[in-house]
Amino acid sequence: MNCILCQEDFQPATTMGQLIFNRSQAKQLLCPACLKSFAYLNGSLCSGCGRQLADSIPNENPLLICSDCQLWQNQGYHLLGHQALYAYDEPLKEYMSRYKFMGDYRLATVFQKEMRQLLRRLVKKQQIDLVIPIPVSEERFLQRGFNQVDPWLLRSAKAVLEVVNHNKVDQSSLDRADRLNTPQPFVIAAKKTELVAGKRVLVVDDVYTTGRTLYHAADCLYQAGARFVTSASLAR
Repeated sequence: MNCILCQEDFQPATTMGQLIFNRSQAKQLLCPACLKSFAYLNGSLCSGCGRQLADSIPNENPLLICSDCQLWQNQGYHLLGHQALYAYDEPLKEYMSRYKFMGDYRLATVFQKEMRQLLRRLVKKQQIDLVIPIPVSEERFLQRGFNQVDPWLLRSAKAVLEVVNHNKVDQSSLDRADRLNTPQPFVIAAKKTELVAGKRVLVVDDVYTTGRTLYHAADCLYQAGARFVTSASLAR
């Protein structure tokens, strides 16, 4: 079969369990080379946004934050303590381009297991009451046919936020300054406020870039009475 990203032909691996129990081979859409190209975040990470810091920075201090998070703090925001799995580099951008922007839903399964493991770990560690996705606008949902975050969620996740102020220009086409200046796009969905009040909430997105989207979401949730808000994404 051909890898969806590089188009190279490869032979998917077959596990012993599949051979013994005659299970159908799980769909392996990416070749080993493409799978290895994704850079896992490790080492010294910002405790506010999960960004990988310079290798020379010691990681003994768990509260080390980057300059971007210092700016969020200076503006009065509670830091999200964001966690992500991979660096948003060229291989990950290519993956997101095909999955999110070209709408190849098959790619949802590539990181599904890892994302669900991350969310379960955070739910336990942070004593989370409610997991919610960053929503997409109705217009974007009709174009794409799905919210790219939904396949990674736990079954207990709830759709709490709605998009009401959709910017017609894709976020991906905006520069950093324009992204940071986008107006609040979210509201709490009708009759969902009671789900948020007094709860510890985990917000899930696909990619953390400037943090503007997630801080908009957190702001909306805190105004609805959330006690604590943290976030996670596939990439940072």
